[in-house]
Amino acid sequence: MTQFEKRNVIWLVLLILLMLIVPSYGYNNETEIQTVLLAESLIGKPFTQEGNSPEEGFNSTGFIQYIFREGENIVLPKLSSQLWKLGKTIERSEIQPGDVFFFTGSNNLIPAIYKGDNIIIVVTTGEGVAKRNIAEDSYWRDRYKGARRYTNIVDELHPAAVKALELVGSPYELGGNDPTGFNHSGFVQYVFSEANNLNFARTSKEQWRVGMEVDMVAIESGDVLFFQGSSVRLPGIYIDNGIFVIVTTNGVAIVDLETSEYWGPRLLGARRFTNSIIEESVVSNPIVEKAMDLLGTPYNPDGQLPTEGFNTTNFVRYVFKDTLGIQLSVFSDRIYEVGESISKEELQAGDLVFFQGSSLIPGIYRGNGIFIVQTTEGVAERDIESEYWSNIYVGAKRLTEADIYYSQPENYREHENAAIREAMKYIGTPYLLGGETMDGFDCSYLIQTVFRDAKNIYLPRITYKQCEVGETIDFENKRSGDVIYFSEKWQEGISHAAIYLGNNYIIHASGDEGMVTISYLGEYWMDRYAVVKRFDSLSLRLDSRIVEEAYKTLGMPYLAGGNTIEGFNHSGFLQYVMKAGLDIDLPRYSFQQWALGKEIEREDLSIGDVLFFEGSDKVLLPGLYIGNEQFVIVTESEGVAIRDLNISDSYWSPRYVGARRYEKIQNNHSAVIKAKEYIDVSFEGYTTAQFVQKVFDEAPNIDLQLPATAYEQWNLGQAILPDAREEGDLIFFRSNLSEDTPTMTGIYVGEGSFIILTSTGVKERNLKYHQYWSEGYLGARRLF
Repeated sequence: MTQFEKRNVIWLVLLILLMLIVPSYGYNNETEIQTVLLAESLIGKPFTQEGNSPEEGFNSTGFIQYIFREGENIVLPKLSSQLWKLGKTIERSEIQPGDVFFFTGSNNLIPAIYKGDNIIIVVTTGEGVAKRNIAEDSYWRDRYKGARRYTNIVDELHPAAVKALELVGSPYELGGNDPTGFNHSGFVQYVFSEANNLNFARTSKEQWRVGMEVDMVAIESGDVLFFQGSSVRLPGIYIDNGIFVIVTTNGVAIVDLETSEYWGPRLLGARRFTNSIIEESVVSNPIVEKAMDLLGTPYNPDGQLPTEGFNTTNFVRYVFKDTLGIQLSVFSDRIYEVGESISKEELQAGDLVFFQGSSLIPGIYRGNGIFIVQTTEGVAERDIESEYWSNIYVGAKRLTEADIYYSQPENYREHENAAIREAMKYIGTPYLLGGETMDGFDCSYLIQTVFRDAKNIYLPRITYKQCEVGETIDFENKRSGDVIYFSEKWQEGISHAAIYLGNNYIIHASGDEGMVTISYLGEYWMDRYAVVKRFDSLSLRLDSRIVEEAYKTLGMPYLAGGNTIEGFNHSGFLQYVMKAGLDIDLPRYSFQQWALGKEIEREDLSIGDVLFFEGSDKVLLPGLYIGNEQFVIVTESEGVAIRDLNISDSYWSPRYVGARRYEKIQNNHSAVIKAKEYIDVSFEGYTTAQFVQKVFDEAPNIDLQLPATAYEQWNLGQAILPDAREEGDLIFFRSNLSEDTPTMTGIYVGEGSFIILTSTGVKERNLKYHQYWSEGYLGARRLF
């Protein structure tokens, strides 16, 4: 078979698997339906070199541009190389209608809309917009490169990046700063003003000065790139993966930094503009402005929204959530732990001021001695030096740039630690003790779910049991992604867990905050601090074939007698996974499995070893050791699951019996190889000795004539002790236990196994666990 033929076979197999895994034409939402329907409505429209509309025709990228612009109000690049760099990379198993497939053309990539059922809608030079079946059409099948999804691009990019894309094609105008025409700095000012709803520096010099410097290796969506113009810096907005949007003399355009010969050499650096940076760069303060907008909002002890009123803390929380996108604590004393302490003389607009009532009362400083606070009469302005307020004044706090940055979930979207990125997906999810759904869950479930999905790390469900595994870390050596455990004062022992983000911030499912949130690791939490754990070493070793095969079975149900992926019992699971992962054939029952292999001490365990536990009625229950004191085993409640040996009060640890290590028997003896060819074959009229005689006659490279009876064969060769048996030796059995005359002959395979003719055909049996044969065993002979 040629390489080309082999490749076609592989493609066909992949496509068949894809059709089995992916619904043939399932739509997840109305947007996807509209995308595909719009593409179908354009079938027959002609090909034109530069076309991107039904009236003038389409080229391949112009077609994709039009579909997403008209169908979803998403602006995408004009060049296919740029289009390829944006959007979400989609694996074959995740492909849905509305995704964009890419194929390798003669000079560039060719994008197409996926319809479902292996059908794409693509622009061809001959037919224009047309349908093709990639399972049947080798031209497209052989050129497939990958797939992208653009439907969620608005959620994946920084708001400034989204706004910048929407403005692509707007004209250039000297001094312009609105969609009727832009210059470089006017474009950036307009984008950030729209995206952040804040005033923004007008000149590129001021933008460069106030922005936070960003190393190019840490560049993120929404950052601003600056290039050297003839006399000024020219800013543009970074989108993703080397793509940015900038004003050119031809208007607002999309550029690829990696391939642009003009812009690449002129790059000066990058700046980042968070809400706090923008606020500090302008005279007006959005925190104050928002607080002023709420003047007169009524008091409500349970209120959280302007329409229902606020209590004192929720007023401040609402303002900071609305303006900075951060969630302050529901407890004012914990808010007071955050930020930099400020004296009265240092107060600036937007600082937090605190007063002592029955609990701490927070307010927002406006300036000139005036602050804004929720009172029983409604949100009102008050004088900080008035007799009432000055007498109960406690202090002031200013959220630093770091405080704001570490409190904003969006800043973790590209975090280097996958567990932190995963945890941010659950921000705002309600807290529910014992919950395990998106309707609500607790702290340990968040930790368990995040580490499983982000890092293939399987942790116990209960908080204090999580704390018994992994590496213990000194508090001063903690790092982002470690898990901090706390002991609540109302409950003895470990009862809460949070993922450390850095700069004394954590993310956790908080019962008293009522949801998954980011919190400051202040005095409240440090009073309850217990230990820091690092779980990186527990990541599954998927580079091990046996671990990979066991991983594939996780969650498969318990099934009495089962030994397939439809369901397993304990020994059935082990038999299945050892065959799939190591090509080792184990017997069906756990007592037989226990009888084989090499005994291993607990301290010498290695990946692939098998642990045995005592179940009910003294039945042995095997599990596969996967390293890091973890093993995979079948449970009746969860099916195939991962458990830990380290947890002393678990079901399994006290029941540990021992371990075995198995190695694949490599049979090289030609008689053994020949005998295995006859497994399950019936030889009617043959005795066991005659079957052995036949095997030795037929086996290559053996020049030996065996007699036809067990007794005569017994008198040949050298007697072998049990511990010295090797494959190819003859082993002998008696039919009557009261006699010592050999009546049956078998061929030894190794590890106690032998091949012998039985009444039901040729079978492989084992002296270690087949009582009939072990009791009838007489001895062994080596013929040469």
